Amino acid sequence: MEDIYSSSYEDDVFIYASARKKLKPMAEKAQTWTIQKMLQWSKQFFEDNGMDSPQLDAQLLLGRVLGMSKIDLIINAQRPLDANELAEYKKLIIRRAKAHEPMAYILGEKEFWSMMLNVTSDVLIPRPDTECLVERAIEFLTARHENKPLPWPSLLDRSQLTYEKIDAREAYYQAIEEEENQSESDAASVEGEDQSQNHEKNQTLTKENAESESSFSKLKVLDIGTGSGAIALALAKETGDYCDVTASDISPKALEIARQNADHLDLKLHFIESDLFSRIPDGSFDLIVSNPPYITTSEMAQLTPEVHKEPVIALEAGADGMDIYRRLIPEAFRRLNTGGALMLEMGCTQQNAISELLKAAGFKQIRMFKDYAGLPRIMTGIREA
Repeated sequence: MEDIYSSSYEDDVFIYASARKKLKPMAEKAQTWTIQKMLQWSKQFFEDNGMDSPQLDAQLLLGRVLGMSKIDLIINAQRPLDANELAEYKKLIIRRAKAHEPMAYILGEKEFWSMMLNVTSDVLIPRPDTECLVERAIEFLTARHENKPLPWPSLLDRSQLTYEKIDAREAYYQAIEEEENQSESDAASVEGEDQSQNHEKNQTLTKENAESESSFSKLKVLDIGTGSGAIALALAKETGDYCDVTASDISPKALEIARQNADHLDLKLHFIESDLFSRIPDGSFDLIVSNPPYITTSEMAQLTPEVHKEPVIALEAGADGMDIYRRLIPEAFRRLNTGGALMLEMGCTQQNAISELLKAAGFKQIRMFKDYAGLPRIMTGIREA
């Protein structure tokens, strides 16, 4: 069995790791590297190099090399790695610990809203907190589609915005499942009846006309700065039956990733390369959503090396982090239908500044929502007239 060290792999990261007193020098002699032994060594190595989740990183990387899940790694703990597997795994370790490359870029994918998205260094890595924006967007679109009141506080009142730390997405899916079960029950109770009596519109429309009318009546949604397409794809997945979703980005490379994700997930969206609204065709939307860059120039210098691997254009927004909001908010108001909403992700200290911009643009019913950590994260406003 070839040792993980060989003359063809003289890398200072592993030389450094070998010298650590805590570790048994890996170059002492050739030895058999089992899955268990490799994971133990990798975990310690990642800890020594300041990785936040050393055990998980080791499992994900080795699982990728071997084509195994975490459960498979446990079951096959005593399976030895061959020379090719060791070499491939070593390359991934170096990318993670030495180059501080984010795990999502190494693996080439990131889960968001139960979708596995392709990601590269051309797009921002989707964060779990952005799912909070998706949740609010679905609530708004559902209420607007069904012509029902929004299930939200009507004012920007922090005392009203204390939420339990629950999995709102799970609750949403439970509600959908209950509704589907009820629909199935209702359908069974009327089985055998003349369905044409329950669908008078279909008596006078051809299939083509019906589809055209359905498309015409769909709610219009725009995602500004879509990146990997995470928000737009989640909304198309959950509301595509009654919403027409457009995703835009200034970066053609980002749009290509978003298109690939849409094709892979078999979701229908429109894609437009545009600097905010500059190339968005004339027309109004029922919902505009955005997770724009909002990190200040000074904050950028304090970010971890992993974050610095992500595209700066998707992160930094000037001295106060407000550059994009100042451009986006007034134009968004002009592009919304009456009763339409703007939903923005923000930094946890920007709620007051963004609230003032929303008011100045003419938005009403301004609300703030917290993320899963209880921090201010989402701002929304309604165009009432």
